[in-house]
Amino acid sequence: MVILHRDHEVYDFIEDTPIISKKLFGFYYPRFEKILKSNNIPYIITDYEDYDDDLVGDYFVGRFAQAHPDVELHSKYFDKLYDYYGEKMWPNKKAYYYYDNKIRQYEFLEKYGLHVPSVICNNLDELLKNVTLGTVIKSTYGAGSDSTFYVWKKEHLDNIEEYISNCYNSENFFPCQIQEYIDVEYEYKMVIINAEVYGFKQKLLKKWGHPNNFPFNYGGEHWTTRVTKEKSGNQLHTISLTPDEFNSELLESMMDIQKELNTPNLKFDMINGKVVEFSYIYNEIMPYVGGPMYFSYNIHLNIIEEKRKPLAYFQYEQINSVLKHLGIIK
Repeated sequence: MVILHRDHEVYDFIEDTPIISKKLFGFYYPRFEKILKSNNIPYIITDYEDYDDDLVGDYFVGRFAQAHPDVELHSKYFDKLYDYYGEKMWPNKKAYYYYDNKIRQYEFLEKYGLHVPSVICNNLDELLKNVTLGTVIKSTYGAGSDSTFYVWKKEHLDNIEEYISNCYNSENFFPCQIQEYIDVEYEYKMVIINAEVYGFKQKLLKKWGHPNNFPFNYGGEHWTTRVTKEKSGNQLHTISLTPDEFNSELLESMMDIQKELNTPNLKFDMINGKVVEFSYIYNEIMPYVGGPMYFSYNIHLNIIEEKRKPLAYFQYEQINSVLKHLGIIK
């Protein structure tokens, strides 16, 4: 039996969210449920309060993501769940250990040479001692750059504590990273689903209304409004990659990381050939540009081939990859 975890309500949409955004970024569990039903695989839908009791079932599938109310709960129950389900659980222990922890990811990426050089600060005194003009400060925790700010003016150096207080995790901001601002045109989003590599590039802004609005000038908008702007092209320019923008050595390293973490899906945010962050969470990765058609890139004998794939295929393969990885379906 499959234990299917119900998404936390914090990931629900506001009322005026466009239908396309709901299709792209909706709850996970109904999509898994649809496939399980179609394959006549027994399952039950559970929530956090169920994990206080004795655990049941053979497999566990759940969306444990970055929103603070969700983190407080899944961090409480993860060890108990993993002790029971082991590697028949998604997310597994390795992927979960590195998820939403930039310091751990930085240390992990060092051995692959894919890390962005950083200074690690464990408290405010260390941060004030090391922060300089032209640096980006990132809490080890946080989604959507909610706990990141950029110091580009001298007067910003006098207001570091204020910028920390503006972050959603201000009481749990440390440890943090200091990184030099990298002036590039695009951030690359790369996703591995089994042996397929998807990607697009997102044009970066060069002006920001406030240090805490870096890098996308989002401000305090609801997350569904942010992704709607991002994917519809109303605010940010997203472009599909071409095969000549892929580096075979880089892709091989990404696949090695995926294998080491033993996870079916892995998303990489990259700048200048270095990984800013990676995540096993999916469905917020592809641009909606010119209709629901996407590019896929397969690597065969070091040859990168371009293939067009419809949105439905992309979404279906993400969910399928989890169920196939766990051995629930073939």
